[in-house]
Amino acid sequence: MYLQKKGAKFWACCPFHKEKTPSFVVNPEEQYYHCFGCGVSGNVITFLMEHEHMTYPEAVETLAKQAGMEMPEEESPEERKRREASQKILEANRSAARYYYSSLKGAPEAVAEYISKRRISHATAVAFGLGYSPDRYGLKRALNAKGFSDSTLKDAGLVNAGGGDIMESRLIIPIINIKGNVLGFGGRTLSDEIKPKYVNTRGTMVFDKRKNLFGINLLKKHLSEEKITSVVLTEGYMDVISLYQAGIHNAVASMGTSLTDEQCREIKRLVGTVYVCFDGDAAGENATWRSLDMLQGVGVEVAVMSLPDDMDPDDVVKTRGADGFRDLMREALPLTEFKIRRLAQSEDLETFAGRENFALKTLPVLNALSPIGRDTHIKLVSELSGLSAESINNSLKDYAAGTAKTTRVEKERNDEPGEVPKPQLRTERFLLKSFLDGAEYASVGDFGADAFLLPVHRRIFEAIKADPKLKIGDLFDMEPDARAEIEAVVSATDGMGRETAEEYYEAILKKYFAALRKERIAQVTAKLKAAAGAEKEALEAELLKLLKNDK
Repeated sequence: MYLQKKGAKFWACCPFHKEKTPSFVVNPEEQYYHCFGCGVSGNVITFLMEHEHMTYPEAVETLAKQAGMEMPEEESPEERKRREASQKILEANRSAARYYYSSLKGAPEAVAEYISKRRISHATAVAFGLGYSPDRYGLKRALNAKGFSDSTLKDAGLVNAGGGDIMESRLIIPIINIKGNVLGFGGRTLSDEIKPKYVNTRGTMVFDKRKNLFGINLLKKHLSEEKITSVVLTEGYMDVISLYQAGIHNAVASMGTSLTDEQCREIKRLVGTVYVCFDGDAAGENATWRSLDMLQGVGVEVAVMSLPDDMDPDDVVKTRGADGFRDLMREALPLTEFKIRRLAQSEDLETFAGRENFALKTLPVLNALSPIGRDTHIKLVSELSGLSAESINNSLKDYAAGTAKTTRVEKERNDEPGEVPKPQLRTERFLLKSFLDGAEYASVGDFGADAFLLPVHRRIFEAIKADPKLKIGDLFDMEPDARAEIEAVVSATDGMGRETAEEYYEAILKKYFAALRKERIAQVTAKLKAAAGAEKEALEAELLKLLKNDK
């Protein structure tokens, strides 16, 4: 990434998304970076964590080495013990992967037949590090000989209590993270009659299937080489392997159809579009819909593929080739349209009751859309159901009103932005960014903490009051779990000229003081009912003054 200095800042093409015109700015004084294109923001530590996929300690250690500084000893004995144990497990997993890989050469004929049946080439087997577990205790003997203790092998999930290989007599598929570490293994039987078909490494200190995606190590390798901007999300290891062999190098598997927030954010860091390629049954499950909503919620564009005749990705590339699979990608439906058409399939649209039930089922889907998107998809529901767009829109208004009434807005809100009305969120973000920028028109003293409903905003406001020199880059360390919200604060004034920003600030200030006056008027009026003598006179004078200012 080449940085070009312009004034006090540096500009470049964003390393987090593809662009031709530089929109990525580095502000050395405020110690943060921000992309006006994709909205990503952070400081030097978060940059290494996001771009180089480092952990927080790894990023700090890297920066310390570059600066010629020694790392401070901050680990507790327990933390050090856990880190060393995790490292030992990773080393054991790497040695196990090599053992399995070397064992593939002398594997029984059944292994070669299975690989041949799946049409897996030697080059593909090497790329994925496929292997074989020949017997029950071979792995234990091999790793013991390399100095790994039985307790480490058990902690790594490689052997059972008796020392037997958990993957015995199975084709081995290493699960490797984006940094190239072997976290665990998947074991596939060579006969469909043996159950379960797949055995996976249990959860360990280094492996949590909720936080990892199969194939992501190879995806990263090809990202820059092929300028990949999208990913194909599949259900299983063999789908990814088959697609990769066909030349489709942007496939990953979720190791389960229900995505997690960690997996969604990992995808978001790499690409902007996801083609979901689940089988028909999984695509219709509520859990799958929730996970896809989560994926869309982190800012990724989601399109759902439909495979013909209950095929899986492996079947498609074998019968139609890579071009046939890419044709299906081009025919993929945007998530909302997919949901609506799926709901249409669940009802008998030949009957009035079926058409009405279908339209009613789409109301939650429509209600979640923006006004423009809502209008477009109301027309689609109208076309599929034969009901008028007007009647659907009226039903949607009733649904939205009912939903609003059942949503209780509490005074004490949590850190989820969805709990605060969008106009209020915009106001709070704008104010914080103005204070952080040191804008001439803005003063922290104009407002109280009560102006901020979102707790993380209140904490930032109090921090600014305590330290007027607080830098934007400091926020990412101060609120590590609120990265997305801080990014929203950083971009709150994007595209605003000084005059527009000042007018907006004055309008907010006027509204804030008006609300304070209204609240004080109510307080004084309540006190007047029980007041007498001098106290009553003082309250009446204050009320008169408040009412004059309120006009």
